Amino acid sequence: MKFDPDKYKNLTSNRYDSYLKMLDFDTSSINETVDDAVSNIIEKKTKSFVIYGEPQSGKTSMMIALTAKLLDEGFKFIVILVQDNLTLERQNFDRFQKSGLNPSPKLFYDILPREVKVNDGLFVVFCKKNTSNLLKLLKRVDHVPNKIIIDDEADYASPNSKINRADEKGIQLRTRINERICNLLKKNGIYIGVTATPARLDLNNTF
Repeated sequence: MKFDPDKYKNLTSNRYDSYLKMLDFDTSSINETVDDAVSNIIEKKTKSFVIYGEPQSGKTSMMIALTAKLLDEGFKFIVILVQDNLTLERQNFDRFQKSGLNPSPKLFYDILPREVKVNDGLFVVFCKKNTSNLLKLLKRVDHVPNKIIIDDEADYASPNSKINRADEKGIQLRTRINERICNLLKKNGIYIGVTATPARLDLNNTF
């Protein structure tokens, strides 16, 4: 079979359209949400916002589509944070892998070896929200600029429950997981929380 470079280019530069074509339902809500999210980031230069979706409303499909669109827009390192639950992590990870996303998503420990060049190429990395995993990920990718974090079930563990407390020097105290995520973001990172229950994030002014 003759190699068709245009076909290969389509797979890598139109991930978003390719994914939407795979879905067997009306994707207008996904389109609207992803368009608004990308506008927030690129046009409005927003560094953090929350995407709200009712339970069973297709949030995972939206996150896959958003990830695909962000890769198409040139973002190179996307972290998907999930609850500290092995079953939920595997469910979401499997759905991302089966979506045909390019690059194929990786679990955080897959990028820990030094031979993995995290500054080169494109990465979609899954990490559970526990302090140990986040610390290992942070140490490995701390130098990677402009990371995007998509936080699934963002009301879980991410908000800072010490928001009204400071140390003896007046410095804001943070819960450990909140601090790890904040350090991952640094100054140039972008935080996107995804949740069905945004009230805690709003009240907490998370990130």
